[in-house]
Amino acid sequence: MSEEILYSIIGIIGLIGIVIFTLSNTKSTKIQTPTQTKQDIIDRYKQELIKALTPLKDDKQARISKKNELLKKFNQELALNIYFDKSEIREVILELLKDS
Repeated sequence: MSEEILYSIIGIIGLIGIVIFTLSNTKSTKIQTPTQTKQDIIDRYKQELIKALTPLKDDKQARISKKNELLKKFNQELALNIYFDKSEIREVILELLKDS
């Protein structure tokens, strides 16, 4: 009889330990809204465009060529992205054209 109680107590303590360990180790993930995700993507493209065009600020022809190349790449990537539809892609590309 005392062995059964001892095993029951050990089992309950073990179960409580597992529950506490599981609850304390859950990482809180930051869930972004689609609007935040879109803005993050656009900001990344702006930074990439600025980074690529900064060394070419003196050579206008090379700058235009590089900008055109990057905008085509961004357009292809956005076309495959689930967060953007065709009209939004057009707006993003036009915004990127104006910014740099």
